[in-house]
Amino acid sequence: MRRRHLASCLLTVAAIGATSTAARAVEREWHAGVDAGWAAVSWHDATFGGFGGGAHLAYGLRDDLNALLEVGATSHPVYVNRPQLLVASGAVGAAYTLDVIAWVPYFGLLVGGYRFSGAELGQAQYKLGFQAALGMDYRFSRDLAVGAQLRYHTFSDEPFTRHYMTACARFEYVWGW
Repeated sequence: MRRRHLASCLLTVAAIGATSTAARAVEREWHAGVDAGWAAVSWHDATFGGFGGGAHLAYGLRDDLNALLEVGATSHPVYVNRPQLLVASGAVGAAYTLDVIAWVPYFGLLVGGYRFSGAELGQAQYKLGFQAALGMDYRFSRDLAVGAQLRYHTFSDEPFTRHYMTACARFEYVWGW
């Protein structure tokens, strides 16, 4: 049984390796794309789901390090018969990438501003926040990629007590290589 399991794992790894192409990320490479996905925000001791999207821009500082610029917005139905809670953000940061094959995993840290509006808020609230991003892209060619990303957000006034999570599908165009 163990040999069969080991053999199937080895065949899977060999198949992935045989069908994968080199990602070939380089310095001064630009990435621009759009994101769409799902988000969850903690609001008054409860968690509310919602949908949203955004855009991103990355620049290759080295072949394994990208500078990041991300903007996004999500909408959450918090109360019945009230406007939805809208969370908008913009952040800058850096991501470490491992680009040895067409599959490109990465981890990034960002800092930025958030705007909360709608729901029962009479006025918009602005907060400083921090993000940890974990993602995986697949490079179809030198200039097209798709991916998925999970992102954890926390805020300077309530670190690690008020949570905001996003999960996005991403599409990007790459140039400058």
